[in-house]
Amino acid sequence: GRTAQAATRTSCSRWSCWKPFAFRAKGRQQMIPGLEPVPLRELQALGSPRVWSVEGQLDEMPSLTPVRGTIRAEHLGNLLEVEGSVQTIVCLRCDRCLGHFNQQLSAVSKELIWLGEEPSDDHLAEAGLDPTSPDGLMECLNPRGDFEPERWVFEQLSLQMSVVNRCGEHCPGMPQTSSDSSSTIKETTPVYQILIQLLLTLELHMG
Repeated sequence: GRTAQAATRTSCSRWSCWKPFAFRAKGRQQMIPGLEPVPLRELQALGSPRVWSVEGQLDEMPSLTPVRGTIRAEHLGNLLEVEGSVQTIVCLRCDRCLGHFNQQLSAVSKELIWLGEEPSDDHLAEAGLDPTSPDGLMECLNPRGDFEPERWVFEQLSLQMSVVNRCGEHCPGMPQTSSDSSSTIKETTPVYQILIQLLLTLELHMG
């Protein structure tokens, strides 16, 4: 279902310059100061919105510039309203020409998070929410658990990634595969070198 503790949203796209990671909320180094998890009951007792200033690096999302922005969260009984804007610049690899390029990621988001078990349509209606609205609830949280500002930042930026990376209108296209260039590519390809080593090893054993 929409339970937040199950996994990071799977709609985030793949990364071309590094291996994608699931967000590790536990046992990880804190990269952005001040974005430690906060108990939801602490937000409830606050009685007013809490605002975080964001500036730092996400270890799950290497970037050329620090992630900067603000987050605002307010406890509304059965709901947690979270909104914010964050941005950074990342280095990606074009899926077509395999060249690297820089891309700015900018997210301006606002969402309502249900506090408790996944609600029924009746519960949503009682809270004044339209269960058929695409801008409705995104996930659920245990009301005795924590809100993780850093995870929220990671998810919002991940959702800005394209499924297919393109460096732009002036992309030179796929690398040429002429006889000269293809032989050069083969000789410098790690897989090709491994195959050569395996053949040499077999020849030694057979000789």
